[in-house]
Amino acid sequence: MPNRIRAAAAPGVRWLLAACVALGLGCGPSDPLEAIREQQDVHGDYKGSLEPLRELVEKRPDDPEVHFRYGTALQQTKQGGLALWPLKRAMESPGYLKKAGVPLAAMLTETGSFDDAIGICNQILEAEPDDVPTLLLRSNARMLSHRDYEGSLADAEHVLELEPENHEALIPRTVALLALNRIDDAAKAIDQLDGLYRDDSLGLHGNSALCAARATFAKEKGELELAEQRFEACLKDFATDGQMISAAIAFFDAIDRPERSNEILTHALEEAPGSHSYRMTLVLRLAGQGKEAEAEALLRKGTELPDAKEAAECWAGLGSFLIDRGRATESIEAFEKAMAMTKGESPQLWLAYADSLVIAGRYDDALKLADKMSLASHQAMVRGRVALARGDAAEALKRFDEGMRLWPNNAVARYYTAVAAEGVGDFDRAVENYRYAMRINVDETDAYLRLARLHAAAGRYRAALTTLEFSPGERPDEVPAALLHMRLLGRVGRGKQIPRYLRVVLARPDYWGAAVAALGQGVRDHAGPKASLELMRTAKPLHLDDPDFVEALAAICEDLVATGKAKEALALVDTGLGKHPDAAGFHAVRGRVLALSHAPAQQARASYQRALELDAKNERALLGLARLERDAGASDAAFALYDRAAAADPDAADPLREAGSLASSIGRNDDAEKRLTALINDQPYDGEAARLLAELRFARGVKDERTQELARRAVTFGGGDEAKALLEKVGGSPAKAATEEPERDAG
Repeated sequence: MPNRIRAAAAPGVRWLLAACVALGLGCGPSDPLEAIREQQDVHGDYKGSLEPLRELVEKRPDDPEVHFRYGTALQQTKQGGLALWPLKRAMESPGYLKKAGVPLAAMLTETGSFDDAIGICNQILEAEPDDVPTLLLRSNARMLSHRDYEGSLADAEHVLELEPENHEALIPRTVALLALNRIDDAAKAIDQLDGLYRDDSLGLHGNSALCAARATFAKEKGELELAEQRFEACLKDFATDGQMISAAIAFFDAIDRPERSNEILTHALEEAPGSHSYRMTLVLRLAGQGKEAEAEALLRKGTELPDAKEAAECWAGLGSFLIDRGRATESIEAFEKAMAMTKGESPQLWLAYADSLVIAGRYDDALKLADKMSLASHQAMVRGRVALARGDAAEALKRFDEGMRLWPNNAVARYYTAVAAEGVGDFDRAVENYRYAMRINVDETDAYLRLARLHAAAGRYRAALTTLEFSPGERPDEVPAALLHMRLLGRVGRGKQIPRYLRVVLARPDYWGAAVAALGQGVRDHAGPKASLELMRTAKPLHLDDPDFVEALAAICEDLVATGKAKEALALVDTGLGKHPDAAGFHAVRGRVLALSHAPAQQARASYQRALELDAKNERALLGLARLERDAGASDAAFALYDRAAAADPDAADPLREAGSLASSIGRNDDAEKRLTALINDQPYDGEAARLLAELRFARGVKDERTQELARRAVTFGGGDEAKALLEKVGGSPAKAATEEPERDAG
């Protein structure tokens, strides 16, 4: 599995997309703070204090009270999304940790940023472990995240120990009991709540969480029809309530009715068209369901909202959406429209815009933008991003270190520090910073996926699985993570123990076909092709004559050939071609079967060429033809095909590695080093590429630290005795096990 830094995994941009806020983080010229205190505390004039505070933020950017009052004013004037940044800045000062942290955690919970909210509560509770409002906040955030019901229950019961009559703790307690399948205790709690619910003086009448708890109780008892009726009734009363919508979506997704979940979000958005949170949640769902055009249309519709800030949020969201899909020019145009509408007031938007420029390769423009940024931490981030994109990992690491000193609790800064550490071969440091990034906010970057890939490449399969199991749900790149998860389950002998959430993520036929292939790869690595073939053939559903399942077909055919059943493999492919004669993928697999079974080269060539007639970017056919040309001694033709294969699938390592090896074998060493260096920069855990590159450097007499580091990297990532011998030759110290010992024979 590759581990590249792709547009689709650019956390600086994803962060903006996931946050769905942070566009009006203003700055500007000022009135005295004393007058603002009177304006807010005496007269309650929060709206009138906004403009003076915007001006004061620029003059006193390090004053926590200025940020706190600005955030409070935004919150009181129903601009909660814009209040997040100033409240975050305020709580960095110890005297404002709780004062700013509690309202900030409440807003983060309301917008679905549960991990961020929990992290803030943790900081407060370290100093004040019995603070009831913070315990309640954390209990609710843990409950709503659907990931820590035990923690939610513990917090709620702690509150009830401190304040036995605190009815606010009863709802998260009840929901947690339900989720933990403590049905008898939950039934008693529901009865207690029902009694309180009828007493309007307690303020529980019309409570959305209680409504959701009653519906969830029916679900947990297996009364799905009653649960559905209750959820539908709740939605009539709480159509735009975030907690209610979250609970209802979880229910309908769980009973395999994702379209009903989409309808709920669509209705909520119709009722509250300015809600960027609902819009982005629906956009991400639609995109995940393969409805890219609908998702984009929904964002573009939002750019037409009459409120400039709401429209700007949608332009920024569209910029993130487009950059993730490789449409860099359109993305930059979208960010520029968002910048114009907000008059450059948002530091976060500046950062996301700069990140899009880096992804588009406009490095000088990104650096010019960095020079104009108001926050030194953002300047350091952008300069580090440019250095990393230009291949200077050491300079990038220096810049990211600078950014982390200014912004220590930032997941993106930690993430890029880890990426840069990989570039210089410091994988222990990479592990540490990926873990930090995950703890700060697992949804903000794909740190969890890169760390899992690092562990897997080093043979630490259980550590990789543990990493992938950390807080799944709305993380970036859930599908690639799920495919890696499937491969690792096969690798450790757990191929029949597939968690339900993986099946949900991989429900699309093309995803499931790739998932079966990934599972087979893991089993093959662990127990050989016969075991792999047996397990893959039991996977359900499995329609090998459907082009959506071409990856599963390819994997099964590879194992059939490896176990002496090439004729059966060919018959399997021909069955699919009989139904879909114009399926390029099937022709490419046919070529691969012929090549593996040592049929005449012209037969395999004909199948590959037919695949390319149907799809000029079919990576399997391009790679297969490249190998045929290589074996025939037609090096130039092979290189051209390898380059096309690499362009067709930027995640694939084989084209670059094989082209590098070919260049080395025919004495084109400079070309070989160039190709292998590009692969290592892109996919730093490729032990074979690292070994080949170290050998090339050693052959021309270079035994410097870089050569030694590459040899160590080869040892770390599966190079075996050959890599160890090379490391000894180049004079390098033994490779360290990055945090844990490998378990290559485990499982």
